Amino acid sequence: MDRLKVEIDIKQVTAALDGLSSAAMQAAWRRTLRKTAAWIKSQTSKEVSAATKIPQKVIKSRLYFFLRSADTGKVWLGLNPVEAHRIGTITKTGKGMRAGRLTFEGAWRQTQAKPDGPLYRRAGKARTPFEMVTVDWSTSGDPAFRRAAQLCEARLMTILKQEVNYEIQKAIGNARRAR
Repeated sequence: MDRLKVEIDIKQVTAALDGLSSAAMQAAWRRTLRKTAAWIKSQTSKEVSAATKIPQKVIKSRLYFFLRSADTGKVWLGLNPVEAHRIGTITKTGKGMRAGRLTFEGAWRQTQAKPDGPLYRRAGKARTPFEMVTVDWSTSGDPAFRRAAQLCEARLMTILKQEVNYEIQKAIGNARRAR
């Protein structure tokens, strides 16, 4: 997968943070980064879940946020196929197995050895070559992640304004209590 990098013009950021102490500015910026990352996670998981019928909690578990330094963050998305047994409750059907809202024909589970284990299906016509059942979601995951990244700057500025307002209100409250 190729890299996606979003850079934001910091002139608006520094203008919004004028008048605050450096500790307050740093706290507001870090909260903004964390909240923006959470927003990217939720937007991506909603869109992918609607397209693939994979639960949002499974997709969110594959999205990670790293606070790289005091002023930069990184959101990482793992696009490996999801194992079918992680999608939801497993039930047996007449033609195979069902995991969550997805049906897999010809699939089975090794109920004696691993009753809560993965689902399998035959790889060919013979009995022995079999493979674990997975759901590939990279075709809808990557575009959804890129769309959320394009909307990231506008969302970041909205959250930053809220966080700066919070820091200002906190400073005003501290000044009132100090009297």
